[in-house]
Amino acid sequence: MAVAFYKVTMNGNEGHEKMCVYNKGCNFRCMGCAYKVPNAGIGPSDSEREIGTQQVIELLRKKGARRVHFIGGEPLINADLARIAEFAHEELEATTVIGHSNGSKRVPDFIDEATISIKAVDDVVHKAYTGVSNRQVLANFKDAYERGVKMKASTVLIPGIITPEEVEGIAVFISELDRRIPFHITAYMPVPDVGLRAPSDGEMGAAVLAAKRHLSNVSGYMLDAKTFSVMKGKDPAFRSHKIDLE
Repeated sequence: MAVAFYKVTMNGNEGHEKMCVYNKGCNFRCMGCAYKVPNAGIGPSDSEREIGTQQVIELLRKKGARRVHFIGGEPLINADLARIAEFAHEELEATTVIGHSNGSKRVPDFIDEATISIKAVDDVVHKAYTGVSNRQVLANFKDAYERGVKMKASTVLIPGIITPEEVEGIAVFISELDRRIPFHITAYMPVPDVGLRAPSDGEMGAAVLAAKRHLSNVSGYMLDAKTFSVMKGKDPAFRSHKIDLE
């Protein structure tokens, strides 16, 4: 499994203070993962070359990032993430963020915020969907919250696998830590040759309603690939450009 940095981006125009550090590789085997679908436009292309940890640090130093987001693949499996996080947090005094993670590894020190995708709270369901147990995921989420990391949670609603009932179970787990932790439910977007469908409006509504019984900050929306593409074009938060090495 390749675990290497391959891209650093800056959102918005030159001088914008949010930068994202991307690494390759993931330790889950999720059914229907768009990241692993060839030519899906998600994740690194074959032409993306690896960049070293010190090169990443120099790019962050040069641009003076005020927010540094770590993205994947799966960011937490990169052994050098902690070193970059410490540099960004301590030397740049930047806010450090795990932008999206499966939570399978401990959130390192010098991370201020983290969004963890809890695939399922039922371990049998989690193993069937990802190929691995969720025991460490739940423990790591709790550990990060108790260390003062500003936590957010998400999940993907997948008919027949991650059901509204399963989503409610995730919400119960989160609520036992803090009812105020934000929880976002994303509708599954089908990828070719997998055989999974997107949820209906009714299924999404049921999942959101179930989560709201336990949490005070729940969001969810239906989104297909075309709508997502249009949204990316209109929302400045999605506009970024790659920072090239000199």
